[in-house]
Order: sequence, then structure tokens, then C-alpha cells
Amino acid sequence: MEMKTWKVLIADDEYIIREGIRSSVNWEDYNMEVVAESEDGEEAVELAIKHKIDVLLIDLNMPIMNGIAAMKQIKGELPDCRMIVISGYDDFQYAQEAIRLQVKDYLLKPINPTQLISILTEVKMQLEQERKEDQYWQQASRQMKKNRQQLSNRFFLDWMEDMLDDEEVKDQLQFLGLPPTEPVSLIMIKWLDDEPGFHLFDEQRDKQQAELIRQLLEKAVDKYVSAIFMEDTNWISIFVWDQTSTDLALHLEGLIEKEWSLHVYARQVELESGDVPSVYGATKQEINKYMQLSPLVKQSIQHIRNHYDDSQLTLERIAESLHVSSVYLSKMIKQEVGVSYVKIVTQIRVQAAEKLLKTTDLSIREIAERVGYDSQHYFSTAFRKLTGMPPKQFRQNCIQISNGTKTW
Repeated sequence: MEMKTWKVLIADDEYIIREGIRSSVNWEDYNMEVVAESEDGEEAVELAIKHKIDVLLIDLNMPIMNGIAAMKQIKGELPDCRMIVISGYDDFQYAQEAIRLQVKDYLLKPINPTQLISILTEVKMQLEQERKEDQYWQQASRQMKKNRQQLSNRFFLDWMEDMLDDEEVKDQLQFLGLPPTEPVSLIMIKWLDDEPGFHLFDEQRDKQQAELIRQLLEKAVDKYVSAIFMEDTNWISIFVWDQTSTDLALHLEGLIEKEWSLHVYARQVELESGDVPSVYGATKQEINKYMQLSPLVKQSIQHIRNHYDDSQLTLERIAESLHVSSVYLSKMIKQEVGVSYVKIVTQIRVQAAEKLLKTTDLSIREIAERVGYDSQHYFSTAFRKLTGMPPKQFRQNCIQISNGTKTW
């Protein structure tokens, strides 16, 4: 560790006292340097702050501003400064006030050089020990920051594989600087190169690309309390502790597709005090199933996801944009997904509506319009059929359990 010279200020209104203190100590022996002297309390404060001193030797009986007032101001600006009181007043009241300011020692004039040197020796040892500890923690902090993503990945991998109990999850979340509660939502993102096999043997390239995508997403969700989990070179999950916009997943998809020639699918799910690993596993299966669909069906679903709020969205319009017949497209969707085009549209619209019901004060009619329904009645019917309750009841239930987030 590089040796540091500790800066000393001597404050006393008597020149002979200041000179006596300066000349009675070989300051270099203690890695100290007297950088300034002052003859009044106000000047002592100014010089202490200007030089960012480490050690203050100060008389209590100072003109303009007394020693106690000066020490209070210096302590406020330089909390780590070591203060040694030198006074001709054997006054217990002064001593008590000085003790409250955490002075290193309280010496009476005339100063005993041996006693002063003994105090300076101890101060030097304390300053150097604290500096060692500060440097250790700074180094540890840098290393922690460097390895934070690796530590975070390891934790989330263990959590998603259901290898941790609730207390371990809580402790590790706190260790990573995250809230000790379950996240509100999960966004899972997977991507595939548009040219399959092109990077099959370029593992390093895939890792670099994944890291760049992670950095892009980290910046994009910076305003939320969140954590990014990279399970693989083409998988990223984002755990979010705040309420987010309804189109955040689509927004993140667009950011990645804009930067890289990739086919991206992002899925956002709410985590309502449930089994997070189970929700994670189910969502992962859903995304993998989606990635195995034919390009035609994938494009159809993406079109629905991007335009579900259009009340004029029809199978015929999507088929026309993809240059296939509506009959053929309907058949392919039912064959590969297992449900009809209408069911997919309804599910996507209802999912968006659920988010708006939870996070906004919009009326049922306004929400119906925002998710692509001309009729509030038709929206309510579709919502009730899919969720088992009308939109108004769904919102009331959400309000009742809004404070029910799991806190372990």
C-alpha cells in the first residue's frame, strides 16, 4: 500500500503555542505534515475544509469562533478527521462537549511533548489501519461489482431450479441489493439467428452477443427495480419489482431486433405471490413451444401481438399481409398452436386488459377500447369467459390483495 502523508492543522490564537507544537514533533516520523496554522476558529474551519485535513489540534478558547463551534463545523464536513483538543481550561463542561464530538484526546497546557507524541502515534496507527480497511473494502466492492452478474446468475439459476428455501432466497436477494420480496413480474426473452447454424461453432461470438444484449436490456429497464438472469447465450430473463407498462415486452423485443438480425420472442407474466420457479418453468416451456412453430404461424402471432389493440384486426387482413389464404392460415394456426385464431386474439387482449385493470384507473370502457374492443359488453363477456369473472370484480380482487406480496 502506498504510504500516505496525513495532513495536520494546528489552531491556537497564541503563536508561541503553535510554534511549540510544531517544533516539538518530528512530523515525518508519523507520516504527517502540518499543512496550515490558524489563530481563530473561523479561519480554522476554512483551512481545514480547504486542505481536507486528517488531524486537527485545536484550542477551545479561540477568538471569532470558539473551538467547540469550529470542531462541530469541521466534523460536519470532514467526519473522519481526528481531533485533539488543547486547552488551558480544566473545565469538565468543555471536556464533556469535546467527548460528544468524539475527540481523540483532551490535553491541558502546557503541553507535555511526550504525551502529545504518544497520542500522535496512536492516531497514525488508527488512520493507517482505517485506510487499509477502506482499500480492502473498495477492492472487495470493485470485485463484487465485477462478479455481480455471475453471482446474480448463480442465485437465480439455483432459485429457478427450486434449490433454495424461502429464507435463503430472501437473504440472497438482500445480498444482491434487491427487495426481499417476490418480484412483481417476469419477462423472458429468447432469440434465434435468422440464419440457422451460421454461428453453430462460434460460441465466443454468441457469448459476446448475449452480453451486448444484456447491456442493452439493462439500460432499457434501468428505471425499474429489476435483475437480469442470463441462463444461456440466447435466453435472458428479467425479474421486475415495479409495475411496468403493458407493452414493455414488445418494446424490448423491438430494441433487440433493431440492433441485431434475430428472431426474438419476449413474454411477460405476472408473479402473484405464486411459486416463482413453477411460473418460470411454465413460461420457458411456452416460449420453447413458440420457437418451434413454423415461420408463417410465428409471423401471424407476432402480428396479433403488435396490433391486438386494432378493433379491425381480422384473420383475413393478417392472411393478406402474409400472402396466404385465410383458410390455410386458420388451419395452420389451429394445427400448430392447438387453438383458433379468435382464441389467440382474445387471450392476448385479455392479458393486456388484466395489466391495465391492475395498474391504472381507466374505466372498463376505456380499457375495452385500448385492447381492441368496440363494445364494452363484448369485452366484458370475453373477459369473463376467459378468466371466470367480470372485469370489475377482477379489479376489486386485485385491490384487495395488492398488499399481499410475499415477504417471507
